[in-house]
Amino acid sequence: MALPARIQESAPETLPETSPTPVVAVGLRGDDKRHFVRGVFDRLAGRYDAMNLLISLGQTSWWRWRSLKALPLHAGMRILDVGCGTGWVVRHLAGRAPDATIEGMDLSEGMLIEARARDPQATYFQGDVTDIPREDGSYDLVTTVFTLRNFPDLDASLDDMVRVLGPGGRIFILDGFPPQGPALWRGFHALWMRHIVPLLVRPFADHRSFRYLAESILRHVTPDEVARRLEARGLTVERIHRFGLGSAAAITARRAS
Repeated sequence: MALPARIQESAPETLPETSPTPVVAVGLRGDDKRHFVRGVFDRLAGRYDAMNLLISLGQTSWWRWRSLKALPLHAGMRILDVGCGTGWVVRHLAGRAPDATIEGMDLSEGMLIEARARDPQATYFQGDVTDIPREDGSYDLVTTVFTLRNFPDLDASLDDMVRVLGPGGRIFILDGFPPQGPALWRGFHALWMRHIVPLLVRPFADHRSFRYLAESILRHVTPDEVARRLEARGLTVERIHRFGLGSAAAITARRAS
């Protein structure tokens, strides 16, 4: 699958040789992290969904559908999907709540090109999660799906998502996390992510980008730590639902009315 024509010239097919290693890239912060992550997703945009389906054996699609289906929606809701990628979440929520106002925001122009091509009627804009270009209290629901670990600063990102959330609104986070299951499962999971996944994607996409994505999961904070940080910002954590022996988790938190 080819990259969209508009980004073929600006986004090389593989990580430049001067790029930081996947392990180093996970620890980047601020503009360094923004630049690295934008480049990764610009390169992968045209094939990201297909590769994600392959390497997760379809599990991420099931986790995403199941956890989003549990979210309470109502007519007239104002929803923001942060790190919208190719727009799957925006399209799913629009199908469930056609009267809602839904926007998707992403740092990667390549991903936004893909999202707009798949649904030209939807609203997408480019933005940084640490400085969302919207007024305080603009949304009733802020979602971010498989993106939290790529943010340039976790605390600053949570601060701004809470800032744009109105009274009684919810934040929904679904992401990959270091698994908490038996040692045998944790060992297999690390082997799969660090060694097997790069081999699977090598014929189709930059394997080093997927090695970074693997490290970003294996070195991520825990769901309980994310919940603690949300509570420190005055939200009430309503639910933490774990999938795949803890290799992913959906977290829902609500702001006081």
